[in-house]
Amino acid sequence: MYDGLDPTSSLYDLLSARFPSVVRLSEHFRSMPEIIGWSSAQFYHERLIPLRQFGADRLDPLKVVHIPDAIEQGRGTSMKNRAEADAIIDQVQKMIEDPAYQDRSIGVIALQGSGQVNLLERTLYERIDPADIKRFDIRVGQPPDFQGDQRHVILLSMVTVKAPRALGSGRKEKQRFNVAASRARDQMWLFTSVTAAGLNPSDLRHSLLTYMTNPPPTLTMDPALDGVSRDQLQQPFESLLEQQVFLDLRQRGYAVIPQYQVDARRIDLVVVGDQGRLAIECETPALPVTAEQLEHDLQRERELRRADWEFFRIRDSEYLFDSRATLEPLWRRLHERGIEPRSLAPPPRTQTHWTPILLPDDNPDDDGDS
Repeated sequence: MYDGLDPTSSLYDLLSARFPSVVRLSEHFRSMPEIIGWSSAQFYHERLIPLRQFGADRLDPLKVVHIPDAIEQGRGTSMKNRAEADAIIDQVQKMIEDPAYQDRSIGVIALQGSGQVNLLERTLYERIDPADIKRFDIRVGQPPDFQGDQRHVILLSMVTVKAPRALGSGRKEKQRFNVAASRARDQMWLFTSVTAAGLNPSDLRHSLLTYMTNPPPTLTMDPALDGVSRDQLQQPFESLLEQQVFLDLRQRGYAVIPQYQVDARRIDLVVVGDQGRLAIECETPALPVTAEQLEHDLQRERELRRADWEFFRIRDSEYLFDSRATLEPLWRRLHERGIEPRSLAPPPRTQTHWTPILLPDDNPDDDGDS
């Protein structure tokens, strides 16, 4: 056996020992960006780029439920929290009865202790019909049990009520949290009996909790932009053409996000519908590009098309000659894609800036399954 490996080591550990040269994936297609955002920042130095296509009519990606007056029983691996277990199974029952969760699989992960897993499983089978457990593919376990697995919805149990010791310095702990927080495709819940103030700021639990209670906004639109001029360039737009097309879309009631960031690149305009989005690029001679920049943009567009992004291009000369005729194909394409007029929430008035905690530099992004 290789040094440092034991029966609990993952397949990734074994392969890393045999093949030390690792090619890491930089694109993530599985989860909503808010879900994978924590792992990307905390363990991958923002190198995981979320590329999944989605619309505005989706589940709220992150939910936090605080359980007051909970009691922690047992110690170490036998630790359990009945109040959290009851609240989680209550929520599972609500999901089973909610039309929004039909055809979605469900997973429950205890972040600490096999005792909580046993309690959750026992409560699940006592209260949920076995037919529903099968229909929703409900699974309960610890983070390693979900390695290589995923569910549409994941419910996390923090378990602890008091945290005298910070979690996060060990490689195994980092892998456990990375796996747990990257298994959900559509929605991730965190049930916690402790507040952020009750956790050490250097604790991974503190990092996850503060991120989930204050995630970066993704689909928001500033209503003040509806008042921009058609003939005087204003931020955040990069060209008058982009600004004018934005106003044309808003006049018809479409939800439009200017300068939408994907990876290190920005898309001029993104129109958001219930089920999907359409990217619009405004081509104008006012923004000359080099051959290298053009090749880079085309390569990035090909990569985004693999993630089901579609691009619609509008040329400055055609728009100036006949804007109505130029935009007719755009209206048809939006309708064909099922993108209809709708509204988006405004950005929050105040946004607390979340930052990942500093961890010992011992290959912090070592988990080939994110």
